[in-house]
Amino acid sequence: MKKVPVSSARVKVGFKGIVTTTAEEVLRWEFSPETYNFRFEDGMLKGNIGVENAKGHYASVPGAGFDYPALPSGVTVKDVFVYTRRHDGEYDDKLILQCTDGSLYHTGIFSSAPWTKINTDYLLLGDATAVNYNYDGNDVLLLSSASCQLAVLNDTTLKAVPDAPRLSSLAVHYERVYGTQNEYENKVWFSDDFNPENWTVASDAAGYVSFADECGDALAVVSFLNYLYIFREHGIFRLTAYGDQQEFSLKKLFTGTGRIYKNTIALCGDRIMFLTDDGVMTFDGYDVRPAVKELPELASAYRCMGAYHDGCYFLLCTTAVRPELSVDDTPGCNNTVLRYSIKDGATDMLTAGYFFTMRACRTHTACDLLLASTNPPGGKLGMLSKRGEFFGTPLKKLYRTPCNDLNVNKFKIIRSVNVTTMSDLELTVITDDRKKTYTVKGSSLPQTVFVDRGGKNVGLELRSSMMYAEIAPLTVNLDFM
Repeated sequence: MKKVPVSSARVKVGFKGIVTTTAEEVLRWEFSPETYNFRFEDGMLKGNIGVENAKGHYASVPGAGFDYPALPSGVTVKDVFVYTRRHDGEYDDKLILQCTDGSLYHTGIFSSAPWTKINTDYLLLGDATAVNYNYDGNDVLLLSSASCQLAVLNDTTLKAVPDAPRLSSLAVHYERVYGTQNEYENKVWFSDDFNPENWTVASDAAGYVSFADECGDALAVVSFLNYLYIFREHGIFRLTAYGDQQEFSLKKLFTGTGRIYKNTIALCGDRIMFLTDDGVMTFDGYDVRPAVKELPELASAYRCMGAYHDGCYFLLCTTAVRPELSVDDTPGCNNTVLRYSIKDGATDMLTAGYFFTMRACRTHTACDLLLASTNPPGGKLGMLSKRGEFFGTPLKKLYRTPCNDLNVNKFKIIRSVNVTTMSDLELTVITDDRKKTYTVKGSSLPQTVFVDRGGKNVGLELRSSMMYAEIAPLTVNLDFM
């Protein structure tokens, strides 16, 4: 009998992140072509990402909070906004709910109270925008959309501004209110100094900046680094605008072939991040560079939304849904929250339910990432949490290695896998088209799973439904022959 030479190797399954831009056939086992509901943290795989009931915060008791009340019966969530204000020297921030029928409700962020409808004939319809502003000594919230007039919310009193243009993006910059108008005219409007109700075009009042080039619609305005940045479909402009409008100056900074998607634009500390046809980009006020290299395939970029929270850029999007995950056919919703750490570039994905919207809720004392879920019908308000659950139900978590030949064109036998996991998990060994699953109990001690299964192409899957999954890098012991 001919003796077959055998060599042994130890392959480390290091948790270095998701890679979607390299073919799985040649991808190293340090990286994963598919992972969801796990976070890559300190070299470990952790299940500390999920969604829990959205909470308000007691201003007088740091760290203490309360669940927001159930959403009003018979309404469907469209969006949420934060209204930051002081009243009689005390913080009195409010959460504003926009419903699909255009009605508005409010509740307290620092005091538990039922949702109360803002009684008015004004309806905020379509994709809306909001910005906080101090007007005549009062903290107000300005609301608008491409379909509706600008409105001023002062406490619970809402006043429409009939002479204002219908604005699809708002920003406050050096005491003027700026907004994009792209439904009928490609313009950026600005109000009178200190007066968001005066939009009369005059050299000493309000005005607008119009465009006649090929950069497409004006999408959004962002006040950043003492300038106002205007994002258009295919470019970014910088408006120098202090007091006198006669001294305003406009400069084109960036032109791209890929489309910029308005709802993904987010001010992220010392940069602005946004999604384009070429991926997620970062802009520092001068240059545009790629940011999130390993972006999953998106079903619809138009539906995506961006937000900044806890040092990370979040992208609410729709990716391919695996059979074991929930399915929802609600139009215009998304099923995945992608988190990109600006500090270390780590990227992970939360795939739990379907969401109407995502907003960063920044108040005087706290910051939360709010998500309006489609389940139950009408919606439920949640927030990103460090608990691996979806409204109390542990999330199904998956980490998958590439299934390939490890760049060695030989038959392989997986002898064993060394595992250290603090929580129960299912380890699936893949050898060619065969799978075998082993149950591993949680322990602080290393464990060895004996396998003795072979094939030319091999791979692993790790699955967990434990809330606080925590797994150290694995080692796979193989023989090549």
